[in-house]
Order: sequence, then C-alpha cells, then structure tokens
Amino acid sequence: MIEKVLSFAKEYHMIERGSHILIGVSGGADSVCLLLVLAELQKRYGLRLTAVHVEHGIRGEDSLKDAAFTENLCRGLGVECRVLHRDAVAFSRERGMSLEEGARALRYDCFEEARCELRADKIAVAHNQNDCGETLLFHLARGTGLKGMCGILPVRGRIIRPLLCAQRQEIEAYLRARGQDFRTDVTNQDLCYSRNKIRHQVLPVLEEINAGAVEHLYRSTRYAAEAVELIEELVDKAEERWVVREGGASVLHREAQEKCLVLSRGVLSEPPLIQKSLVLRLLEERAGSRKDISGIHVEQVLGVLDSQVGRRIELPYGMEARRTYEGVSLEGPRQIRESKGCLTVAGQAGAETGNGAERAEAENRAAEPNSPKFSPQPLLPGQTLTLPAYGLKITARILEKTGEFHEIPKKTYTKWFDYDTIKDTLLLRTREREDYFILDSQGRRQSLRRYFINEKVPAESRDTLLVLAEGNHILWVPGYRISEAYKVTKDTKRILEVQVYGGSIHE
Repeated sequence: MIEKVLSFAKEYHMIERGSHILIGVSGGADSVCLLLVLAELQKRYGLRLTAVHVEHGIRGEDSLKDAAFTENLCRGLGVECRVLHRDAVAFSRERGMSLEEGARALRYDCFEEARCELRADKIAVAHNQNDCGETLLFHLARGTGLKGMCGILPVRGRIIRPLLCAQRQEIEAYLRARGQDFRTDVTNQDLCYSRNKIRHQVLPVLEEINAGAVEHLYRSTRYAAEAVELIEELVDKAEERWVVREGGASVLHREAQEKCLVLSRGVLSEPPLIQKSLVLRLLEERAGSRKDISGIHVEQVLGVLDSQVGRRIELPYGMEARRTYEGVSLEGPRQIRESKGCLTVAGQAGAETGNGAERAEAENRAAEPNSPKFSPQPLLPGQTLTLPAYGLKITARILEKTGEFHEIPKKTYTKWFDYDTIKDTLLLRTREREDYFILDSQGRRQSLRRYFINEKVPAESRDTLLVLAEGNHILWVPGYRISEAYKVTKDTKRILEVQVYGGSIHE
C-alpha cells in the first residue's frame, strides 16, 4: 500500500520534501489508512503532519467517541491533532443546504481555516476509487456533462487525494494486516442519503455484473478528465476568436462582471461541443458561480444567438442575454440597471484582446484566499524578494565560476543559470499565454502550457505557480525544470544562483 500510494502521489506531484500536510481524519477506515500511510512517508520525506478532526455534533456521544479515537491514534503516531467542534445542523440550515451537503461544506471550511492558521501546504483527504465511482454514478443519474464525468480529481488546488489509487477493500485489508481498528459511522448505512443508496444498492449489483466495475468506473473518470483537458484547449482558441470584453480582460473577476461581454455569431462555425463549452464558461464567469447554471441555459443563449436582433432572455444570477448586431451580449444585474453600452467587435477578436477568459479566470482565482494574487516582481542579483502570500523568500546572487565549483547543485529549490546568456531583467510572476521552455541543446521549444499538461500539474494550480522568466522565455518553474538555454556549461563565466526558501522548503 505504501509504495502504491507513493507512486500515485509522485505521478500527480502531491508531496514535496519538507511539506506541511493537513490530514482530514474522521476516524473511519479510509482516513485512518491515509493517516498511517502518510505517517510512514513522513520519515522518508521529512513531512510535517497535522491531523484535523471535525466533530459535527450530529451523532451525539458517538461523535465525541470518534474525536477521542482520532486524538488517541494521532498521539500514538506522534502526529499533532486538532479537533474542531462545529454545529453542522445550524450551518446547513443557515445556508439552505441538506445536512449531507452542509456537513461536507463545513468540513472543507474547517480544513481551509486550519490550513491558513497553520500555513500548511496541502490538505489530504481520504477519497478512494469506490468514492470516485459513486460520484460518477451520482452525477450521471442527475445528468451531467463531461466535467461531471471526471468524478473526484486526484488534486484540486491544495486538496490532494493520495488514496484514489486504491479501492475500499484494499484499504480495509491493509488495516487488518496492521491490526488497526477504526470507527464506523452509522449514518453511512442510512439509505435516506442518495450516496448511500449508490454505495450499498447500486455498486454491489454492478460488481455482480463485472467484478472490476469499481476500477473500470475510476478509469473512465480519468479518460473523461483527459478529454476535458483537450476540450479546454479548443475552447481557449474559440474564445480568442469570438469573445470580446469591454476594456479588455486584465481586471479582477468582480470588475469583469461589470464589463460588457459579447459572443460573436461566428462561434456558430465551431463544433457544437465547443459552442456549448464556451457559453457555459462565459456564463460561469459572468455569474461568479457554476451552481444553478445548467445545459438549458446554455441552449437558451445559443438560441438567442441564432435569433433576431433585440431579443432578450433572463438567466440565473440576474444575468441577461441580449441579441445585438455582432452577436450576444451577456450582461449582469448592474449593466442591466444602468444600460451600459458595449464595445463589440466581431470576428477574430482574440488577436487584439488576448485570451480574456483565461486571464479573468486566473485573476479570479488569484483573488481567492487559497490563491494569492501576485504582481510581477523583478529579481535582481543581490536582492531578496519576500512573498508573504506564498510564505517564501527568493534570493539571487552572482557567483564567479572558478575551480571551486565541481558540481552543479542538484536541489529542487536551488538552481544555477548561465548569467551571461541573460539579456533582460528577470521577472518572477505567474504564467502568460506565450510562455515557453527550450527543451534541449537543439533549441526545441515547448509551451509552458503543454509542459504543465505533460507533467500533470493540476489545472487549478497552473495560474498560481510562480515562474522565473526573461520575457516569455521561462528560465525556471520552482519545483520543476529549468530551460536548457540557461544551463551552466564549461564556457560559463558568471553564474546566477537563485534559491527559494521558506514555507515548507528547507534547502
């Protein structure tokens, strides 16, 4: 189990040496297994672990026993444990959620609260392949697009799921082999909950039909995730061609909601799947949320696009789609009230405005608590940059190459570059659309976007990863590779040493 989880964690870049990982531990089999596995990996990778147990106040004495069990288990493993007592019933009622939905939202709120307080790097939760299969079936039963068919993702922002490589029966077998007991939540047997019906009634029947049903469902979610990745690339290109925003796109999301957004009729030349995906993206951007936006709203917008000028329809979140000569104008409540005018340009809009949705989406994420907004910073030799939002410091210094340098440092967060090849000011920033690496001594290029895809860097993290760049040429993505063009060679006279430290980095 340990090696299986480690291999999976490496594949998705879940764990870095010296990281501080928060572990959601309920006391159930899955989370106990996750705690034990990470406690083993702690020794190899110098991890700092903190367990967080959320006591929801739902099951009375049983909930308190779960908390006590978790504290005792952590004490035996030498892992710090925090128990948070919350009222899930009141939380759910205040937000108009079902108890099942509210308890889940509360749990993740608590994890994020603890992560921020402790400045942890990742939050590990214990979903397994069975959970992923149940989620897929649940989404299919309600009606879903390709994104819903991705099930549970291995990585989502700072959330990592190291046990998604394992099935529930493997987890329980591992615990039996170690003689480790765990708590059983009786509400997991309650068939009033939809997920429990799938778990206890639907999945067993599917496994009777095919013993590998769980594995096959999980594999299907990964195929869907790969398809979504490709579709997102195609939607990016369609957005460049057919979407225009008043005043450009370099604004915070809340400001973007007040700008005028026009989708040109030319989008009808795209395949239907790309049309629908682009409209859904734009509606989500304008609304600031995906909740309550469904396929019917996408069809309505496309219907307006193919109707007479002047037609209007109302949409969720107070939005309105209005047919103009150029296409469809998507307007929010403030625009509708104030009757703002729009700057509209049909045709190849992206050539002038750039990829608006990608930038607006990136800046929206950058404004969220777990994605610090970052303005480009010049990195000069002899300078130390302090980045409080990331918990990092970055230093740069010039080294004269002498006979003392026998070996280039092989450290993840300390890199040497040929300073004489650098002609412009280096910037520490987040990615831009035209960024690229030089891959080899033949000068072959690879876009940063393609590199992130090949390295399986989570889509949710790509816009907040720091890069060191000269123009659009990427010298280094800290934690990943450097560009071949800047490598130190036998002819190098001056070396630029860049070191990233702080947070969970200890080099």
